[in-house]
Amino acid sequence: MKTKTVFLVLIFFGISFSSPQLENVTINFSNMSPHLNQNLYLRIIDKSTLRETGRTSAQISSANFSLTISAVETGKSYYVDFFSDHNGNGLYDAPPVDHAWRLNLNNALGNDTLNFSHNTSFTDIKWQYVLTVNFSGMTPHIGRMLELKLENSTGEKEIGRIKIPSINTSAFPVQIVGLSEPGDYSVEFYADHNGNGLYDAPPVDHAWKLSFNYTSGNVDLTFTHNTTFTDIQWKYLVTVNLSSMTPHLGRLFELRVVKVENSEEAGRISLPSILVQNFSVFIPGIDLNKDYNIDFFADHNGNGTYNPPPVDHAWRLTFSSATGDYTANFTHNTTFTDINWPGAVSVDDETNVPASFTLEQNYPNPFNPSTIIRYKLSQKSNVKIRLINLLGNEIAILINEHKDAGEYSLEFNSLKYDLPSGIYFYEMIADNFSDVKKMVLIR
Repeated sequence: MKTKTVFLVLIFFGISFSSPQLENVTINFSNMSPHLNQNLYLRIIDKSTLRETGRTSAQISSANFSLTISAVETGKSYYVDFFSDHNGNGLYDAPPVDHAWRLNLNNALGNDTLNFSHNTSFTDIKWQYVLTVNFSGMTPHIGRMLELKLENSTGEKEIGRIKIPSINTSAFPVQIVGLSEPGDYSVEFYADHNGNGLYDAPPVDHAWKLSFNYTSGNVDLTFTHNTTFTDIQWKYLVTVNLSSMTPHLGRLFELRVVKVENSEEAGRISLPSILVQNFSVFIPGIDLNKDYNIDFFADHNGNGTYNPPPVDHAWRLTFSSATGDYTANFTHNTTFTDINWPGAVSVDDETNVPASFTLEQNYPNPFNPSTIIRYKLSQKSNVKIRLINLLGNEIAILINEHKDAGEYSLEFNSLKYDLPSGIYFYEMIADNFSDVKKMVLIR
């Protein structure tokens, strides 16, 4: 079984059907003359979950205008992402083809106002599209729970899931945000026909699977109730709510869920930077009636990799999945556990040695203030990674040391070098290998 990695910056777990009271936020736009008669698309993303809480759109008919959206909770922090469809194709294209920006709303008060004046400091907001499944004929399941998940079959990763506690009408739509990469997708869903709150293979519960090939834009699917069931072998979801993580703001955070009986990893998540002190992470892929460890750490010393406590701060929680979905609540403390996080592979472990030298694209990109750079060494060598500006001048040497063969990562924090917004390059040199990647800092 392959591990399913959850990349939270790119993945949203759907729109809750039991949302708390949401407040308005108004964005005042000015000097938007370059985009007259173009469409503007806007979304709100909760920094504590990286879930989208709302989206809206409008045609730009004047240089100065306002948009109001009800999508924030008081006391929480958000990204406000928007783009103008500059080339008019009805889709998002990364800047400079389309013009896109990101604003920050921190500690929302309710009825907040943000002001934006047109500029050319663009941000690639990696806009995602919506899958809508239009259900009909669901009368046999009125009053029952419905669960649905969207998977990228090509990349073998779950995009999002929705739980409707009780179906109250025979026809209704369900929406999931997260379509972005072209490829083969599937939608799996079941109605809890026997009402026990868990998935049971058909015909006890009624389950189906729809498959489609995705190219671009929003997608609409229709489904009419039928008895052509599919055993979708439903996996459950782990939610970990973390609080008081202030000592680790801006640091790398990684978490994985491991089955105790065979050390099989159900899934993991990597956050390049902890954005807020209270946040949640989500791991799908849990089997029923199994014991699991939840292992996680904050990269306290900022070197981009796991070091046993007290250098890094690491913890372990345990649970049994007897009731399906599981929620764990964790408050920061100093009762650390050496979780033996899988790190760089040893040169002696020949089966895991990378096949070649590789420099990967930093993530996130654009970033503020920090980002993670990952690289691979196929043999023991001296590796040098340096930061370069647009003029080709060296700003800093990020690493210059001998390393065993393996996979590594390092955190680059722009605050250390007091860098302004702009385009930068990082270059890796190891033996006869060299490669350069571009990264964008947005302040």
